[in-house]
Amino acid sequence: MSYTVWGGAEDDGAVIDDPSLVLDEAVAAYVHGRFAMAVSKLRRVERMAAAGHAVIDVRHAALRGALAARAQNWAECCDWYLRTLALSPASDRACQRSPFCFQAGCTGLTADLCDQCGRCFCSEHGAGHGQVGARCSPCLDVALHNLVQAAILADRVDAAVEALTPWACTANWATAKALLAYLAPGNATDPGEQADALACLEPDRRAALLLHRASTTLHPTDLERACAQEPGASDAPLSEKDGWLRPWAARRLSRTGRHVEAWRLRYEEWLTRPVDISAVHALALTALRVFTGDTETDDRVREEAARQAIACWATVLHSVSYWRELGRHSGRSSTADELKTASDALTERIRQALRDDDRTVERPTADSLELAWEVELAAARILPEVMEDVLTPLGCGYGFSSGRGFLDLLSSVGGRWKDLVAEVHNAVSEASREGDETGARLAVLLSPEGRYRTLLESGGFDEVIAGLEAEGTARHDARENAESLQSRRRVLGAALFARAQAGAEARRWSAAIRDFERAASFGVCLTGHEEDIGRAGVHAGFALYKNRAEVDWQAYVGLLERALAMAPHHEQLKRDLAVGCVRLGEQASRQNEHDEARVRFARAYDLDPSNETAVAALNAAETGNAERLLEGYPFSRLPQAIEMLRRVLDRDEAFQPARRALADALYEHALDAAVNDDRADALSLMRESRSLSDRDSRRWSSGRGPKHAIATGLYERAVLYDELDEDDLRETLDLLTVARSYEVLPEISDVQVSALADLVELLSGEENYDAAIALVRRCPRDVVDRSRLDSAVATAYARRARRHLDQGDSAAARSDTRSARKYASARQLSLFRADEADPLW
Repeated sequence: MSYTVWGGAEDDGAVIDDPSLVLDEAVAAYVHGRFAMAVSKLRRVERMAAAGHAVIDVRHAALRGALAARAQNWAECCDWYLRTLALSPASDRACQRSPFCFQAGCTGLTADLCDQCGRCFCSEHGAGHGQVGARCSPCLDVALHNLVQAAILADRVDAAVEALTPWACTANWATAKALLAYLAPGNATDPGEQADALACLEPDRRAALLLHRASTTLHPTDLERACAQEPGASDAPLSEKDGWLRPWAARRLSRTGRHVEAWRLRYEEWLTRPVDISAVHALALTALRVFTGDTETDDRVREEAARQAIACWATVLHSVSYWRELGRHSGRSSTADELKTASDALTERIRQALRDDDRTVERPTADSLELAWEVELAAARILPEVMEDVLTPLGCGYGFSSGRGFLDLLSSVGGRWKDLVAEVHNAVSEASREGDETGARLAVLLSPEGRYRTLLESGGFDEVIAGLEAEGTARHDARENAESLQSRRRVLGAALFARAQAGAEARRWSAAIRDFERAASFGVCLTGHEEDIGRAGVHAGFALYKNRAEVDWQAYVGLLERALAMAPHHEQLKRDLAVGCVRLGEQASRQNEHDEARVRFARAYDLDPSNETAVAALNAAETGNAERLLEGYPFSRLPQAIEMLRRVLDRDEAFQPARRALADALYEHALDAAVNDDRADALSLMRESRSLSDRDSRRWSSGRGPKHAIATGLYERAVLYDELDEDDLRETLDLLTVARSYEVLPEISDVQVSALADLVELLSGEENYDAAIALVRRCPRDVVDRSRLDSAVATAYARRARRHLDQGDSAAARSDTRSARKYASARQLSLFRADEADPLW
């Protein structure tokens, strides 16, 4: 902008600079690119004008507007250029006029003088108007162009139109008319007539004018021109207020092959109208172009575009609104068959493109785009049956349909659209809980595992298993959502179960067992399938030993045990497993692993009690084990051995080894009961032992009962050995005493007296005379020869008498001496070498 000050003045004696000189300095600074200095000079002039010492003229305003335009201060730029075009002409223009036009080579006579630069111009190189003055073509073009651009960007179009109209009315001035045609298309002629007048405009200004006219008329021709790429114009994104132009800009980008940029614009447009079927269709078409085109090399971008195209195309093809809009735009109605044919054809073309890309990229089937397309189509096909009321877009009179992919896109928009998606999922879940078959099917398709379930329904269980295992579903992750993890585990279990059934039908028996087993570990209920599992187990076991010289019975039993855990009532499986257990038991027996053998035989008997081999082997093993327990007759093992042998006889009461072993065990147990003073139990056990014993057993005398057997057994236990200690002798005496309580055997008394004599001698040798002398009371009355005992007792008395005498207790000594004489004869006393002078004798 320029403020031109004519002349100088003095104010209160102060000398004021000439404003015209200051303005010239500002112009010179602008020409040399010293824009800050130019602004400073102009502001000096403006201060002078405020003080009344200068006048703002056209040149000043024009320079001010040019500086504001360069700084992109569009509001200020617009103000100054409006002021430039509206200023009155200078009063002394005529005196400065030249007869020739400023344009070199022009022979026209001067028509007027430019109010801004002061040059003369002819009628072809300038314009003049009585109200607004005159401008040469260079000054007027710059002013008009800057004003129009500033007015558009500062939203001051009405003011610019008002300032531009008088200049457009001047004769032969095409630029003003063309600019007015774009700013006020309703009040001007067809801009095509002035198209050449815009050729001199900068690309950005030309694009701004085209955009403004398109926004005013909304005519397709104007929209097309506005969206056409201006050569040299900046390719900046559309501003928020120009968002309505996105579809046309996207169309222009698509036509030039810039599909990714067009896709971005279509997505931005879709965000403003998420359920407008035209926006969905445009996004679907553009995303599909990105996917099928050869301009994008980033596989991730292509796959993202493909999945967005899948979601949107499924929505489009299954939405009634799309076909209605198509009929309205085409102007013809189509039959249901024609629509179905068109939909199927497009569906198949998309499917083939997705399939080819899956094959090229080698995607796993579970992650394939073709599978995603099938799932999205299936969900969109049945969604309206459950969501007829919910799926009516706000403000629309018709509904739409979609799959999980589009619902996820819609949810990402947020706001009410996210609430709408939540309402859809809630309604589907409710329908599923109420037992609606369609609702249940839709709930599966809308779940994260929908693709796996769809693939599973088509028999792709191998792909489902591989996909889920690759995702780590089989591992537990505490950070993962529990419900989501369980849902995937259920799908994995179903896939394993389906593969197990297919394996059984294909006679892959071992693989079927493994899959049945894994399916059960993921929560699959195998009830009702025990026959298939058992059959697989039987055949898998048979395959392990047929035509083999050496059979791995351990593997055989392990395999059948796993199968039996899943089919516990399959009889053939149990019989075959029993055979395997018997074979393992036999191997263990040969290796002297008796406990292991007994466990195997017991398992075989539990599985198949009718297996005679198993019964015989178990009886022999348990009998042998019982016999080993009875070795040495430890009292603590007798009950265990007896119980084991009773079980053997329960299975086979005629099994003689067990009968003999049990008879021996009961016999010993009866003796132990007798020693423990349990008379009734001892007699009962002895009777049972006799019933199990052979008739010719040496233990049972003819006509003798259990008492005699107990007495005999205790007597046999009490057989004396050399060098017995005190405890052994006392135990022998106790046994003999108990034996006499049942029946007095002829030989018991002699043994009892002999044991008493040995114990008395032992105690006397240890100088335990009191205990030795007390034993004489235990001597049986029916003994025939007790001389040895009497001699031992007499010796004990004599030795104790000697000790009393040594201790000075004469009375006790005499008493013991008398007792010694009572038990010993004179000859025996002489053995003590008694002297007549001995006070004891």
